[in-house]
Amino acid sequence: MIPATRPMTLTMSGVFLLLVGLTAVATAQPMSIMMTVGCVERDGRGGFTLTRATDPEALADRLPEQPPADAPLGMLTIRMVGTLDEFGVAAHEGHKVWAKGLLNPGEPNDLLNLTSITHLAPSCE
Repeated sequence: MIPATRPMTLTMSGVFLLLVGLTAVATAQPMSIMMTVGCVERDGRGGFTLTRATDPEALADRLPEQPPADAPLGMLTIRMVGTLDEFGVAAHEGHKVWAKGLLNPGEPNDLLNLTSITHLAPSCE
């Protein structure tokens, strides 16, 4: 015998929460992959930062042109997070790099969830 089912009832607060949830899903914006040029340095806590980093820019092209080795540096410090070992970030310590990833605003520094790192120059002079 099939058990009887009860009709589902929603309270007004339940309807409100359902509508808020649907609105949040409908208005969610995808995050852009950001790119910056900076110098890789250890942060003293077992991680790495990009110092003298340029203002991050959203990738406009699927395959953007790599910056030249003499690309200017900026004034930002951005903490790199994610799978840094897999990207070999430690091997870039002291080097100028082009880094890409998802940027998360943070205090005192923004966080870059790294998706790519490219060596540009052996020093940050």
